Amino acid sequence: MAHPISLEKVIPDTLKEFGLDKKARSYSVITAWPKIVGEKIAKATHPEKLDKGVLTVKVKNQVWRYELQMQKPGIMEKIAQEFGEGMVRDIQWK
Repeated sequence: MAHPISLEKVIPDTLKEFGLDKKARSYSVITAWPKIVGEKIAKATHPEKLDKGVLTVKVKNQVWRYELQMQKPGIMEKIAQEFGEGMVRDIQWK
């Protein structure tokens, strides 16, 4: 009789088998955005997509865009800590 396999093992293996693991990880960056930047910044921004290592984030206004450009190195560092170096190579504020 076969032993049960946990979903923690099955889901990543299945995603990898179908070539969806990178897509799932990039979606994780978008869904984790509030955790990464905090509630205040999350309310003024909306991550739209992660494509070829570039995260595109819609920003409420020019003032926020300037502020976030100044905070970009710290945000990039938090993303790298959470998802690994190189997952996000740049952030474009839109």
